[in-house]
Formats: sequence, C-alpha cells, structure tokens
Amino acid sequence: MFREPEPLRVPGQQSRVVSLGNRTSACAPPDPVEAERVRLHQAFLGRAVDYLCADAGIRQFVDWGCPVPGTAELIRRAHSDATVVRVAPTGTAGVLAAAADNVAVLSGDGSGPGAASPLRRLHTSGLVDFDEPVAVLMTRPFGEQDPPAGLDALHSVMRGGGYLALTSTAPRAVAEAAFSPFLPVEPGVADLTWWPYPDEDVSAPGCGTLAGLGRVPRRGRGVSRWR
Repeated sequence: MFREPEPLRVPGQQSRVVSLGNRTSACAPPDPVEAERVRLHQAFLGRAVDYLCADAGIRQFVDWGCPVPGTAELIRRAHSDATVVRVAPTGTAGVLAAAADNVAVLSGDGSGPGAASPLRRLHTSGLVDFDEPVAVLMTRPFGEQDPPAGLDALHSVMRGGGYLALTSTAPRAVAEAAFSPFLPVEPGVADLTWWPYPDEDVSAPGCGTLAGLGRVPRRGRGVSRWR
C-alpha cells in the first residue's frame, strides 16, 4: 500500500513542509442556481443600460447596491465616457470591489432608514450632477416587507430628470407601487428574464423576480435644500 513519504527533516531546522494528510479541497463547486441568477441579473442590467445610453441619452449612472459584479463594465461598454458612481454595500468588500472597477464609491447599503444619507453625500460631493439626467440602478431585489426607502427624496433631487431601475420578489402590485412617484417606462414591471418584453408576450417560464424602470421628467434647475 502506497504511503505518503514523511517530509525530510534537517537537524537543527524546523521543516517548512506541511503534510495535508487526507484533507480535501476547501473550494466548494459553484452553485449552478446562483450562477444562473447572476447571469440573468447581469443580462437584465445590460439591456437596461443599453436602453438608457442609446435611447435615453444617459451619461451618469449610480450603481446603488447592485447585487452582481460587473455593472461598471456593462455601463462603460455601452458608453465609454459615462460617469459611474457606486453606493457600495456597507463593509470593506463592497468598497474594495468598487475601487477595483475604478469608479467613485460611497459606502452605504442603499436601503432602510439610512437610505437618505448616501443620497445626501451623492448630492453634496459633486460626484453626480443632479441638474443633468442620471440613472440610478437600485436592483438588489426587495421583498414585500422591505420596499426601498428614500425614493421620494431621490425623485425630488433629480431635477435634471432620469431613471430608476428596481427589481423585486414581491407580488406585482407591491413592485409596481414601489416606483411611485416615478413614472413607469413601458412595459412596466415584467419578469427579469425577458424584460423589456411584457409578461403576456412570453410563454417561457421566468425566474420569478420582477424588474422595471421608472422615469422622472426634467424639471430644470431648482433650489436644493442640501446646497
């Protein structure tokens, strides 16, 4: 029977070889369900960004807690000169990921009672010019009990107009209501798998996550309470 040879020991020195014995690899195989979820979400973001750049003329984007990697690359592929700012999830990992993408970054999770704080910093830092159109990609899926907070304040500060992207696992009525006061962009909310095609036009099974865009018209330059 084959036996693993013992590490060579040199008198007076401690061996630098560490025997792994029968330990197996700590690297778990990729989860195919999670991989498919990421792929579908990235594909939705790609379609949304292409529309926002090509059809809506957006040149400023805020990645507000998007739950998949590569958002900045998608945006710059659609328009190389686009401004990208990320509101990264609270914690070092999110901030470092944003720094690696060479985008401006603010820390914050983009949800809950503190949602206005990143918005205030976005406004006062000058990273985003809210007198010009901007697209906010707030696509971490929200549930029925945790709708996104601070959207009224976001709508108010977007004087130059722009768009809001949301995704949700909540019932359709809840997802649609979350866009208020933003105006829905056709076709409204639809399954993330095939948006912007309406659900009634697709017979294939979806992923169960709804997605959509809301719009705020340009209102011109106004007086901001944060200036």
